[in-house]
Amino acid sequence: MNKVIKNSNDLNAAIAELEIKKISQEEVLLNELHSAYESLKPLNVLKKATSSPEIRSSLLKGAIGLGAGILSKNLIIGSAGGFLKRIVGNVLEFGVAALVGKNSDKIKEKGTGLLKKLF
Repeated sequence: MNKVIKNSNDLNAAIAELEIKKISQEEVLLNELHSAYESLKPLNVLKKATSSPEIRSSLLKGAIGLGAGILSKNLIIGSAGGFLKRIVGNVLEFGVAALVGKNSDKIKEKGTGLLKKLF
């Protein structure tokens, strides 16, 4: 593109080349923008995040722990109560969630063994 421009025809040709180059660069930029937009959609981010077995396992452990914490809070404390009861319930909920989340493999083994004995 480092041509020496000697007359108006050369200038017009150089302008035409630059306009073609500009159009192609705009198309590339729009395609990249579209692909970035698609990859940042929440569903696509979630798909990418859960594609790894390690991350999927961590999410599952966290969900099981959180579910166990909420269940234990509702069983022990109940839904109604005063200020202190709610604080104790929240502490219990997060404590059980953390405990179950850290020991989910052991809990799975014990639960599987118990189910095999029962059935």
